[in-house]
Amino acid sequence: MAPPPVQGQVGLTRRELERELAWMLRSVPENPKEFVKLFTQTVVTLMDKNNEAIARSLAQRETPSARGNG
Repeated sequence: MAPPPVQGQVGLTRRELERELAWMLRSVPENPKEFVKLFTQTVVTLMDKNNEAIARSLAQRETPSARGNG
């Protein structure tokens, strides 16, 4: 589970992105075509993970105001 967001932060922190990237690139293929495939998958995966973190952050921000209007 991700740590709570820093004040004003939306999405993953730079450190979280770097950790994810390091994990995904732990073994880099020598074949250039395979490397390009891995790099493409890595970029898309990082974007997906960041989008999920953004959605969680925005949902947490909306929840208190939604409760107050009920």
